[in-house]
Amino acid sequence: MKPQATLFLFAILFTVLLNARETFHPSQLKEIESDDRNVTHNRFGPKSEVRALYLNRHTAKPSTPQFKNALRILEATPMNALIIDMKNVKGDLTYRSKLEEPRRIHASKFATIDDIRSYIQALKSQGIYLIARLAVFKDRRQARAFPSRAVHTPGGSLWRDRHGESWVDPFDPEARRYTLDIAEEVARLGFDEINFDYIRFPAHRGLRYDRPDTRNNRVDAIDTFLREAQTRLHPLGVKVSVDIFGYVLWNRTDTRIGQILEKMAPYVDYLCPMLYPSGFSRGSVAFADPAAHPYEIVRISLQKGIARGIPAEKFRPWLQAFRDYTYNRLLYREREIAAQIRAAESLGTSGWLLWHPSSRFGYVTPGTFALAAGAQVEAPSKSAGRTFHRHHRHTRRPHPRRTRQHKALQKPLDILRSR
Repeated sequence: MKPQATLFLFAILFTVLLNARETFHPSQLKEIESDDRNVTHNRFGPKSEVRALYLNRHTAKPSTPQFKNALRILEATPMNALIIDMKNVKGDLTYRSKLEEPRRIHASKFATIDDIRSYIQALKSQGIYLIARLAVFKDRRQARAFPSRAVHTPGGSLWRDRHGESWVDPFDPEARRYTLDIAEEVARLGFDEINFDYIRFPAHRGLRYDRPDTRNNRVDAIDTFLREAQTRLHPLGVKVSVDIFGYVLWNRTDTRIGQILEKMAPYVDYLCPMLYPSGFSRGSVAFADPAAHPYEIVRISLQKGIARGIPAEKFRPWLQAFRDYTYNRLLYREREIAAQIRAAESLGTSGWLLWHPSSRFGYVTPGTFALAAGAQVEAPSKSAGRTFHRHHRHTRRPHPRRTRQHKALQKPLDILRSR
């Protein structure tokens, strides 16, 4: 064989092997199947709280270190669930859809799991509760493929947020139907629950929609989507959950994104507020450094929601498992994670979800749960009040009016009695 032909064949073989590493195949099931395929392990206590780790579409592949570590964590701790990206903000699907529109716009072009049914069956055989996470209105692929469904600038061009991503219009029935079709397909594949993220309007003024951008219209659009989701998904026997901003528990308005707690609650099984302490502005919740108060932030926020008549078991909050990016760059280790877990469980929520964007959970250990059982984690982190000068440019100065407003609060829990 000529040297050129040998090199050509070698290049083809290398490409095939490289692509094989990027997708899940049934041969990899041995890495995740139980020793006894007929046994379903019981990972749930009497109250069946869901305690889930997040896996993005790349780390959900069984060959990744993050996936293998997630299974080790589920085996060694009281955690019992995985929440896995099935549709991300770029509009890319993790699996190979059979739906006409997603196929037409190549939404499965970068699928990382080929045999999704076998994948789901293998995980469920181990008694793992599976949640499919779908980004709804932040959907670059759909917006670009169907510009009539997209959110536009006042001049009529396709709007992009600060991350360069495009959104579809929540008022558009076809935009809603597109994701609901995917949700139903995913539900029929065997997931226990469908979780909707970015179920909101962009937090940006002056955009062009099919209807006037008023509070009532925004709230009605979100409620319409959730009502349609309930109608289509509940008959399939799956639960429905929705991600909401942490501030939604504090605000009585729709926060200009269409999310009002009392309006959304009737249509879903679980409300999943994103209660990352780093996501709260300095002074907005009476703390100069919210990231240093993981227990108080989660507990006070949930108490705010419960005080508005929403049952505690309706909540399943997202908790922070990543380094603080806003204030002192505090690394969230076992203690900080345990503090949030203790706060959520002390109020009787239906569990919680752990978020790390890269799905790295090195500080989720049996020791984390041992700490969560003790009251010592309720105290603020030792970094409270410290200044990390190297990252000072990332800190936000408190708004003067907010600072004056909260100086009168002698204790953090007094905020529950404030308007």
